[in-house]
Amino acid sequence: MFTTIAMIAAALTFGSMTCPHYGLVPKGFDENLRFRRDVLELARTDPAEARNIRKMCAEDLLFYVNTFCWTYAPKMHPDTPVMPFITYEEFQDEAMLSIGDCIQVGRDFSMPKSRDMGASWMGLTVFEWFWHFREHQSFLVISRNEKYVDDSGNPKTLFWKIDFLHKNQPRWLLPTGRWLGDKDPARRQLHLSNADNSSVIDGESTTGDAGRGDRRTAMFIDEHAAFELNDGFRVLRATRDTTNCRGFNSTPQGAANAFFEVVHHTAARQIRLHWSSHPEKNEGLYTTAEDGTVKLLDDFRGTVEVFEKGEKDGRSVAYPDDYPFRLDGKMRSPWYDGECARCVTEAEIGQELDIDFLGSDFQFFDPVTIDKLTREYCRAPTLIGDLEFDSMVLTPKRFTENPKGSLLLWLPLDKDGRVPVDMRFAIGSDVSAGTGASNSVSSVVDRATGEKVGVWRCPHTRPGLFADTTVALARFFNKAFMVWDASGPTGKTFTMSVIDRNYGNIYYRRNEKKAGQDVTDEPGYFLNTDARGALLEDYRAALGAHDFINPSETGMKETLQFVVQPGGKVEHSAAVASQDPTGARTAHGDEVIADALAFKGLSERSQHNKQAEKPEAPVGSLAWRQEQKAAAEKQTGGDLGENWG
Repeated sequence: MFTTIAMIAAALTFGSMTCPHYGLVPKGFDENLRFRRDVLELARTDPAEARNIRKMCAEDLLFYVNTFCWTYAPKMHPDTPVMPFITYEEFQDEAMLSIGDCIQVGRDFSMPKSRDMGASWMGLTVFEWFWHFREHQSFLVISRNEKYVDDSGNPKTLFWKIDFLHKNQPRWLLPTGRWLGDKDPARRQLHLSNADNSSVIDGESTTGDAGRGDRRTAMFIDEHAAFELNDGFRVLRATRDTTNCRGFNSTPQGAANAFFEVVHHTAARQIRLHWSSHPEKNEGLYTTAEDGTVKLLDDFRGTVEVFEKGEKDGRSVAYPDDYPFRLDGKMRSPWYDGECARCVTEAEIGQELDIDFLGSDFQFFDPVTIDKLTREYCRAPTLIGDLEFDSMVLTPKRFTENPKGSLLLWLPLDKDGRVPVDMRFAIGSDVSAGTGASNSVSSVVDRATGEKVGVWRCPHTRPGLFADTTVALARFFNKAFMVWDASGPTGKTFTMSVIDRNYGNIYYRRNEKKAGQDVTDEPGYFLNTDARGALLEDYRAALGAHDFINPSETGMKETLQFVVQPGGKVEHSAAVASQDPTGARTAHGDEVIADALAFKGLSERSQHNKQAEKPEAPVGSLAWRQEQKAAAEKQTGGDLGENWG
């Protein structure tokens, strides 16, 4: 009997998901169709076997899919668009079992994918299996518009896919009433219930607060990156307490959206569906070897069609002998090359094929240049630690090594732990609120060489204390020239603290509207939209001309997150997507802004400052003690007496 044979099938296990009967199912197309026919015939002639087979489906997701599920693929198979759902062991088996495991253990998952990988079908089929065979399950499926959730006759919609699965199954396998199709009383707009086990699947669009106040077993959020910006983040906020398992599925659409944040900044399990794992797309897989020659990654040999941009027709060539390989370091195949020829822009390739979030945006900094500079200049810091200083007068005391410290240095200190006295520096500072959402950063650059020699960064330092820390840092670096972002409340607090501390070697705003750009009496650089763009343009040019040498790998990687918005506005991708009402931004390119401000300091001269630079009094001298006393009295608001210090 069929169920006796099932006992000897090898079990496949992934996390909490076990597939004890999957080994019975042949995967070849013709063999699989014959197997399906034999199973249907067995169930038709023997009701007991039908019950046993249904039990096997309930025990084994992949047995159920590969024996009774069908899919609709008119693009991949235009002649026979209705196809048996035969899962690819290379990626679909693991992906579907991983989704099932996330549902059972209660964990969010994300599915960043190349186009046409069947992700929606996989996710919905797993949800349908739980709805079909488990009691009291409650699922919610969401898309950006109701017409993509449930629109009768539209294969794009989520419920159409679920209805399609049921339409192609035998009556004895379906829940009560489901063989009636749209006339099933348990099936109505945006709703499907299982009369046998009280499980439900509901649908919503993002036009409301999807899922808010609801409680669900799991949610499936389709093409999340395509949501309107506010809707994408609103779904995240509204659904956090709805379920422990939210599935986010999408191709990338740049980094300025909620899907990017889910994939890169949450603990959601990532189920990555790249075209190179698809057997119909990876035939002839190749890449570039270290010596610049082609490196074949499989044994395919045969005839392939080659399509070039600008050519009217394709041509057949022998692979690999006559194939025009594209040796750019990426993983490629004849299918991929053909798809690239169909794409209009590199951004389209990044979005539709490469699962490249940054490449699917229009980047401000050239990735090739940044990669070259990173390989040429980036290195580990010479020292990592903290700068100790007197909190009253901001006199630096010593540098203390600490592997978790906030200060990274790319220059050696002398035997006394000090910076060589003959060196001059500029410091650029980007000021955060200090609430942990983003870093405050001060970047230190050698004014003689243009080389970055230090960076201080911390997400939990308030603007006033950050100003004190930076003044102490500037004194440590031989009274460095300071430039900072003076815009907004945080910039204003930083500015007031610097002025209150009587630090004079600072940048003053220039009158951009006046010929000659006279220096004003306003300290700091004000980063409005135009000023930010100009600052970053200058910094980009300096990197390309090697006028600014940056050994910090994190600082260089952050440059790739800046994108050009409509109208030419330059912003950090996470800043574009920020939904924090306080204005705080997550990882919003803080080090890049600090680096760019430091470069600004390289071209400024201290003699243009309104407050002239005063020589430092030697440590321990009478003048030095008097300066410390005056500063301390100002800080405490009282007379400290004759014998202070």
